[in-house]
Formats: sequence, structure tokens, C-alpha cells
Amino acid sequence: MIHVNVCAEGNDWLFADLKNLFCIAVRKGIRITVAETPDWTADAWVFIRTGEASASPDPARSVVCIHDLYSHDGMYLPGGDREAVRRAGAVVLCHPAQRKILEEAGVELARIPILERPLGALRIFRPRTSIPERFTVGWVGRNHWRKRPEWILACARLLQANGISVRFVLVGMDLEEHADALVGMNVECSLYLRKHHPIEDYPAFYNEMDCLLITSSTEAGPLTLFEALATGIPVVSTPTGWAPILAAKSPESILLADAPEGLAAHLTVANASRHAAFDRRFQIAQLAAEPRLDTWCSQVLDLAVSLVPYTEG
Repeated sequence: MIHVNVCAEGNDWLFADLKNLFCIAVRKGIRITVAETPDWTADAWVFIRTGEASASPDPARSVVCIHDLYSHDGMYLPGGDREAVRRAGAVVLCHPAQRKILEEAGVELARIPILERPLGALRIFRPRTSIPERFTVGWVGRNHWRKRPEWILACARLLQANGISVRFVLVGMDLEEHADALVGMNVECSLYLRKHHPIEDYPAFYNEMDCLLITSSTEAGPLTLFEALATGIPVVSTPTGWAPILAAKSPESILLADAPEGLAAHLTVANASRHAAFDRRFQIAQLAAEPRLDTWCSQVLDLAVSLVPYTEG
């Protein structure tokens, strides 16, 4: 039996969910263990966090996952924080731009197998069955400067100035001050904190929304984009991650702007067309029908097993 050790320190949101997926994975002929640090007795390793691959007992039998579009400080160059990618046996990419980042850093991708696909949403995210009583905008994430949650308040002020009555649903980490600020503006807000709600609760939260607002400055996904689309709700987003790629396929389902003023203008459109968007929910969901996060885990495991030298008997 082949022993695959999945490594990731801590329990930070995405990485916690991915670790849980591997924990419940069952594959014939494969023993899967999940740990904070590498198990040296394993046959192959999966490093969910890119920088932690430097601790690999054997880089040639290690799969390294990349979940962002960062390239600062020469991180992929010799001596950089992510130098281990240069020696990895296989790499998992989740955005086309990552290939260019690695190639520009001189990483020889032609020598190794690569899994390149968005993570996608879990299959528990399905087209919604009802429409909110009043216009509701969702925002899912954590309080981080790259996520720009302060733009939530900017958009709310602009909608108020245009006389649009709106409710917000905030889902994630450390968002209490933003929820309080919305309430202080007399904007109705429901807050669902990550520490109280696992990912299994999230489909119900998306079902409360007419659209999802994404305000990030940089993303390789984001997962929230795929979760919203899989639920059949349109997305108003900055031009980050997969949003521009999917917007080219369905510009009426993903509306792009790079500042709060443009995002608020698109939210105004979403308000006016929310009943039409509900009627199109199955069409919207097709944008995120495949691939799904459920299959990502299996594909990564297949990649890890492929790195184990074959021995008869």
C-alpha cells in the first residue's frame, strides 16, 4: 500500500478545508495521512502550502500546490522562499498566470507532471431554490488588506446615495467591525463567522444572496467566485483571478470593475435584474459545473502516487 502524506501547518480556512478533504478521502491501495510536518516514512508527499515544501524528505516524490499569484522578492528563484518548487516532482496550479510566473523564474516545467485547473466549488453548492425578499449582497472572506473589505462600506454608501435599499450578508473571519459599521449606517447585515460555521453551512448563506461582491486586489481563484456561480447567483467583482476569464464567457453573470464606484454601479444593475438572474440560475451554475473541488483531491493524490517508483511484489 502506498503511503501519501499530506502536509500543511495550521488550520487557516482554505488549507483547513483542503486538509479535511484529504482526511476523508478513501482510495484503494493508498494510505493517506495528514500532518502539520512531513512524515519521513511516507512514500510520497503533498504540500498544500507552497513554502512548506522546503521541508520535503524527497522533493522528487513531492507534489507542491500553488494557490496564489504572488511573485515578489524572487520567491521562486534559487535562495527564495519557494525555491523548493524548482526541485518538486510535480506541481499543482490553479490559474493560468501561475505558469508564466514560474517560467519567468526559470522553473523547468517541461520536466515534471502538472495538474492545472481551478479548484472549483464543492458539489454541495447547487442552484438556489428561492430569491431573497429584498436585494441582498454577499461578501465572503477574511479581514485582510488584499481582500479590501473596506470597499463593502464604500459600496454600501454609494448604494444608499442612489436610494437603493440593500441588505448585506458577510461570511468569514474577523468581519465584526464591518458588520457593525453597516448597521451603524442603517444597513441591514447578517454576519456568519467562520469560527462558528464550517464550509458545509455555506450553501445556505449563498442562498440568501442576490449576488456576490468580490473586492480583492489579487486572487488565483477565488473559491467564492465558483461557489457563488455554482449557487446560480451573479458576481460583481474586481478583475482578479478567474473573474475576467469567466466574464468573457458570460458578461451578464460576472460584472467587472476596479473601483468601488464601478462595483456599486454594477450592484445597481444587479438589483434591477435580480428576478431575471434568478430565472437564469441554472445557466449561471453551468459556468462552475466543472471542475469541482471534490475531484481536485483525487487528482492530486493520483499525481502523488505517480511519483512513487514502481517495484514488483
